[in-house]
Amino acid sequence: MDPIPAWVRRLWDVWDVRLLVLLSLALQIILSLLGNRRKYISSPWISILVWSAYLMADWVATVALGKLSDAQVDYDNGNALRAVWAPLLLLHLGGPDTITAYALEDTHLWMRHFFGLGVQFSVAVYVILMSWKHSWFSIMSIPALVAGFIKYGERTWVLLSVSRDKSGEIVPFGNVGRGSNLGNNTTSEDENSIHVLRIAHGCVKAFKKFTQFYDMENEFEWENDSTIGPNMDISLFWNAIEVEMGLMFDLLYTKAPINFSKGGWILRCITFSCTVAVLIGLIVQLISTGEAREKWLKVDIAITGVLLVGALALEVYAIISLYLFSDWAMLRLIKHNRAEQVIQFRKMKSWFFLPKQYRCKMVRQFDLLEFWLNIKPDEMVGRRILWSLLGITRWAEEYFKDMKYAHKSAVIDRTLLFDPILHCCRCLTSPDLHETRAVEEDPLWKEFFHEPLELQIIYLHIVTEICYNLEMDTHGASDQNNRDGAVSQQHAMPPSDSSSSWEENREQCRILSRYMMYLLVMRCSLLPVAVSGDLVSKRICYLARAIKDKQDVRAACQSLLESDEFGTGIMVSLVKSKEKDERWEMLKLMWVRMLCNAASKGQKNEQFRQLSQGGEFLTFLWFFLPQSEMVHSDMALPLLR
Repeated sequence: MDPIPAWVRRLWDVWDVRLLVLLSLALQIILSLLGNRRKYISSPWISILVWSAYLMADWVATVALGKLSDAQVDYDNGNALRAVWAPLLLLHLGGPDTITAYALEDTHLWMRHFFGLGVQFSVAVYVILMSWKHSWFSIMSIPALVAGFIKYGERTWVLLSVSRDKSGEIVPFGNVGRGSNLGNNTTSEDENSIHVLRIAHGCVKAFKKFTQFYDMENEFEWENDSTIGPNMDISLFWNAIEVEMGLMFDLLYTKAPINFSKGGWILRCITFSCTVAVLIGLIVQLISTGEAREKWLKVDIAITGVLLVGALALEVYAIISLYLFSDWAMLRLIKHNRAEQVIQFRKMKSWFFLPKQYRCKMVRQFDLLEFWLNIKPDEMVGRRILWSLLGITRWAEEYFKDMKYAHKSAVIDRTLLFDPILHCCRCLTSPDLHETRAVEEDPLWKEFFHEPLELQIIYLHIVTEICYNLEMDTHGASDQNNRDGAVSQQHAMPPSDSSSSWEENREQCRILSRYMMYLLVMRCSLLPVAVSGDLVSKRICYLARAIKDKQDVRAACQSLLESDEFGTGIMVSLVKSKEKDERWEMLKLMWVRMLCNAASKGQKNEQFRQLSQGGEFLTFLWFFLPQSEMVHSDMALPLLR
């Protein structure tokens, strides 16, 4: 018995090519709209949608081309209209401007795309020749073929350039200048936005070169650019690093290296003109020739129109989003001394596009104590049985763990972290600094610093949680602690006017503590750790045994402090012996130091990979640390004594 009814087979034989070309267009629309939003949106649903569309797009277009070349077409009945579909599918294989590679590894597949270009171009030419009619519209397939070849060639060239670039030569525009010609009505905010763009562009090429041998002890070689100078305001520089991360994403994962070059402008004009010419040719043929309307199937006419209008709409969207409102478009205007127009376009941009919220301002949280107190063995056994039956155990464990125990986010109060981060930068670049030696020789931390990083994170996380929860309990703030974890607040504490208060430092310490635990548990590839060791497993088992049968976090903290089975009781006692201001300032500095150390030892490919997932705060520090010498700070941190 045939499992597929005959009528289904007949229906598919009639509609297979039509459905495939429409599906290919739909995938191009998804990639165009969402392809570059990954750099500031970390939603798993967007990642899954873009990933699925990226994997399907080439396959669908290739299958559709194969179907067109293999179809037994009755050309006398006018089905030669489908010949225009072949070069339009070649256009789809070139992909949109917003995504050339989903992952960093895809940039090394340029050779495969080069051979694919030759094969698919030959198939498209074959389809055109086999369906050639001595009519004016058959000639219109030639400009469509030119546009498709250019688009596919652009993608291959960008992948080749990115994979071979070592010194930032793919960065467009060179020196953008100082951006003069600002009007009299320009506000300080407008001037700062121009300055941030210039700083980001000046940094991205130098940083691309620095990453070949990323080492904090190496000197960062700045480009000869008058836009970058010493004693830069740290707030502006912080914003510039965020923009620089976005520019780096564009260079690695989009067609930015060619779109904003002189050759890219010429190719854009050619492809746009070719697409418009084919669309006009179709309209003229339908209006002026009645024979065309009789021979061509109405459904094929409609599909051809949809493909051409869709291709033209995607071109217009790319021109508006990339050449008018992107950061690269603003840099081009600055380079040509049109900074005042940049301000006008940025104001218009807020009308058309949602503001970008970069991931590096948000940090996800993981509380080790809350994890063990909320886990239910019976519930987990049932889930594991179901996952095993469905064959999704590994994927479900990661997704469930991430969604249930790390779905909370907190906002980093960067004003409280400016000076500690700069202090740690000085320590990393000058290991013999007196402040560094004083910290490492402190009896409280001397043994602590000799532990592996993964154990340092766990120890200091427990110390921070004990100090925080027991201190909150002492001050009668137990209700606040019960609200599903106080650190998972959606808004950070406001900065103080003069110096950071101990309450603000306490909140930031807990945020950093849970963020480092999140990295250790969920994103361990970003840290220079080996979490598979038996040492970590033993410490976690000690923790689970110490807080067994405890009802809440405060009771668990009290049990850890009394039993000291986890080995943190002495550290907590020494920490709590200090005054509140000194205690939380010290813990904040310890967490910042640990975070900066982890960032400075991060792997280049892992950090670049995070750019396509919204970016982590750790990735931001990886960008910030080697370039921080341009920032001035008069801060003198207290030594840990």
